[in-house]
Amino acid sequence: MSILLYIPIAQFIVSGIFMKIYRGEEPDFSNAGKSFIQGLLMFIAEFVYTLIPVLIIILSALFSASESLSVITLIGLVVGIVLAFIIEFILISVQVNFARRQSFGAAFAFGEIFGMIGKLGLAKYILAWIVYFIVAVVFAIVIGIFSVIPVIGAILILLFGPFIGIFAAQYFNNLFE
Repeated sequence: MSILLYIPIAQFIVSGIFMKIYRGEEPDFSNAGKSFIQGLLMFIAEFVYTLIPVLIIILSALFSASESLSVITLIGLVVGIVLAFIIEFILISVQVNFARRQSFGAAFAFGEIFGMIGKLGLAKYILAWIVYFIVAVVFAIVIGIFSVIPVIGAILILLFGPFIGIFAAQYFNNLFE
């Protein structure tokens, strides 16, 4: 998994394995073709979700060349960034719903996705995101410290990537149980 995670097309297999974890299955390489397809479909769904805020940000940056549109540019950038954060906030529930239903349409079943968050409770979901963020930052700091060691640092970065993904997938799978 460590090697596949850093190979552009092969990383869809790893993403598909994370989808298995969201379903409560073991993270193994059995049926790698199905894992690849699910990882690719999840990538496409995430791309569709992030397309709107990215386009808003890009268009706002393009309009920044004109001085008369500076307020509109600022508003566009703020709207794009806020929208990107909101989308990132719900993407975990999108991934869990997609993985459990094993349907591309489930990634866009907004009633189910918001229902999952509502059933859990917005405050608990926000708290779970804060805990996840803190753990991710601690992992990043530890890996960053070890990355200054020439060979050992590179090996640790290579090895810990999948563990962080597995932790995150299991953490959010347990959250939505």
